[in-house]
Amino acid sequence: MVTEPSFLTTGLFGQIEVIRRRVYRLAILLAAATLVAYPFATYLLHFIKQPLGAYPLVMYAPLEGFLGHLKVAFATGIILISPLILYELKRFLQTVCRFPPRTAWIGTSVAAGLFAIGISFCYLVILPVTLQFLLGYGGDNIAAGISVSKYLSLTLGLAAASGVMFELPLVFRILHQLGLISITFLTNNRRYAILISAVFTAILTPTPDAYTMSMLLVPLIGLYEVSIIVLRIAEYRHPRLEDDSTEK
Repeated sequence: MVTEPSFLTTGLFGQIEVIRRRVYRLAILLAAATLVAYPFATYLLHFIKQPLGAYPLVMYAPLEGFLGHLKVAFATGIILISPLILYELKRFLQTVCRFPPRTAWIGTSVAAGLFAIGISFCYLVILPVTLQFLLGYGGDNIAAGISVSKYLSLTLGLAAASGVMFELPLVFRILHQLGLISITFLTNNRRYAILISAVFTAILTPTPDAYTMSMLLVPLIGLYEVSIIVLRIAEYRHPRLEDDSTEK
């Protein structure tokens, strides 16, 4: 039986080859999952449209409706193959980061849970507030004609950004495991972290108001503090981790 070489037993080019094969396999599965999800895109689009309320979606080009359904099917395809993506993440944590198998599985499960929480937060909080503010500009004199493609770009983009944002504690935990950061580094650079978070949310937020920006900024700062707490717990359970990182 031929086994796939691991990250630790191959050189640089061998690692690139392993990554290429895995990405290629996931791309084929994603294309197949997108085709499977496409017949259900209409029902899924109705669900995605809920934060918009009574405002209708319109298309301004002949292909816009088709491309809108394709975007929905593509996002659904990513969800369908997410177990395989999480499995590859587990292998990454176990081989490259040298996490024990049990810890790698826990890290994978935490990553999935954090991403789901981030998407739910966006769907239930960020999107309704953002859409209410944007559509309020029209008043009684301007009728809203919301493009399907632009609405999906906004909603799916914000959902993905929110999901990635909620991965911050796990990312810091991995960097700490690799000895790239320490608790002292995070606490001493808290003010710079807040500044970077403010710039990041200002770029990401599609509206100019401070309230909508705070909907992303406050959770991001809170996740930064949660990350420090998580690392303190890790230091308490494995004191050598922090000692090694500070020595470096």
